Amino acid sequence: MTRNHHPTHHHPQVRPAAWCFPGLLVLTVLGSLIPAGDRAADAQIIYCKVAVDEETPTAPEVYRERLSARLDAASRIFNQYCQVKFVPIEFTTWDSDDRVHDLERSVREFELEVSPGRAQVAIGFSSQYKFQAGRHGMGGTRGPMYSHIFLKDDAPNVFELDKLEVLVHELGHYLGAAHTTDQDSAMRPVLGDGKPRVASFRIGFDPINARIVNLMGREIRDRHIRSLGQVSRMTLLDLRTEYAKLAALERNDETAKRYLGFIDRCLRQNPSRP
Repeated sequence: MTRNHHPTHHHPQVRPAAWCFPGLLVLTVLGSLIPAGDRAADAQIIYCKVAVDEETPTAPEVYRERLSARLDAASRIFNQYCQVKFVPIEFTTWDSDDRVHDLERSVREFELEVSPGRAQVAIGFSSQYKFQAGRHGMGGTRGPMYSHIFLKDDAPNVFELDKLEVLVHELGHYLGAAHTTDQDSAMRPVLGDGKPRVASFRIGFDPINARIVNLMGREIRDRHIRSLGQVSRMTLLDLRTEYAKLAALERNDETAKRYLGFIDRCLRQNPSRP
């Protein structure tokens, strides 16, 4: 089984208007069906720029269709919890450095080369990596509402439903979700275990993270926020309560503790916010 880890080094902010989150939240995996119901008509759209690197082995029309379908499937999952929909507004490519095989450096390269532009978030899918047996970092982002998400998209023995759960995991981080000990949650620290391919399994969130993404979804829908720094004080306090629960449950993972730090920073910087 694989574990997420969190590098301690810091990175400068990519977009001045966004929060700067130190370090990378790294998802690692071993190298379903969507919940019923759809409230897409009422969903708030989060626009995405979707990027692939030059190593992608398929034609543009093929990867565009495949990744659009994956984002749509992820959106139908999120609709059960927070009524947001991730919609690609642009597709692009970037030239990844063949000499870079470190996930942290790859994420940094993606951040520098691909701007979200009109989108709220840029999602990069890389086929750069040659995998060996064992554990692999499969993706990462730097925190809630951060401008970039990076995913490795060409691991062996990782099937489309596994990739969907990885995408839901990273989009969950975008909406504030943190790691949990619940082994049926998309936010468990270890993915790639084949669970999404079991007919009885449903890709989704544990109760605490379901509450978190619901809170963030309401802020996006009702207040049209685009960064964690714009979240209302009441919601920040509610989020803090949920992160404290996760931090107490997941003592071997620092994600919830880091998110508590983000919340406390928001509260300190603007104590009079509504």
